[in-house]
Amino acid sequence: MSDNTLWYGYLEAGERSSAVAMDNRLNTGDPTTVYLFNLQRGEIIEYKRAIVEPKLRELKGKEQELEGELKNAYRKARNGFTPRGAKVASVPEKGRPAAAAKTAAMATDFGGDDYEEEAFVDDAGGDDEDDSE
Repeated sequence: MSDNTLWYGYLEAGERSSAVAMDNRLNTGDPTTVYLFNLQRGEIIEYKRAIVEPKLRELKGKEQELEGELKNAYRKARNGFTPRGAKVASVPEKGRPAAAAKTAAMATDFGGDDYEEEAFVDDAGGDDEDDSE
C-alpha cells in the first residue's frame, strides 16, 4: 500500500477526539460523506463531510508519534472493510426471481417451514436446470 494516498490527522471532537487516517481511495458513493479511520474506535467510519472537515487538522507535536500506530491499525481495519461505494448489487441470474417465487409458493402449498428450509438448502446447492439462453 502506498502511503502517499493516506493522510494522517486529528479529529477535534471534544471527548470523542481521535487521531484519524483518510485514504483517498475509499469511496463512500456519496459526495457528501467521507470515510475516516478513527484510531480511538479502531474502525473506518463514514462521516458527513460538511461536519467533519472543519474539525480535521494535521498532527502536531507529540501526536506525530501516532503516525506509525495509525498506519498499522488502519491496515488491519482496511483488510476486512469494503467501502459502500465499491459494493456491487446482488443481481440474480436470469430466471432466478421466478424460481424463487415458485419455491415460496410450493412451501406454502406443502406445509410450511420445514419444506421451505429444505427448498432453500437444495436451491443453495446448485441448479440442475440450465437457465442460460
